[in-house]
Amino acid sequence: MDLKALEKSLSPWLRVSTWYSKHPEDEQRFHHALHATFAEHGYSIAFEEFFEAMRNVIVERYPGHELYRATDIERYARRAEIIGYYLFDVQLPVMQQ
Repeated sequence: MDLKALEKSLSPWLRVSTWYSKHPEDEQRFHHALHATFAEHGYSIAFEEFFEAMRNVIVERYPGHELYRATDIERYARRAEIIGYYLFDVQLPVMQQ
């Protein structure tokens, strides 16, 4: 997996400072970013890849935040992996944007 490409796919969501807030607009950005990610890379993206890509974006955009947002990064990386597994299991075609 090309982590830089994954980081780029997730950036539209993570570039907003409230990405972790569970606000409906942040959740919508999360799902849009996942849609773009899965359309470009497919569904087989491991938790570790999501975690590292998310952490890299956070380190770049908000230095120091990765330390106290580690739980949030882990939670969203786990959600992203689970969503990818589900979509793979139900064999939904990857839809282009």
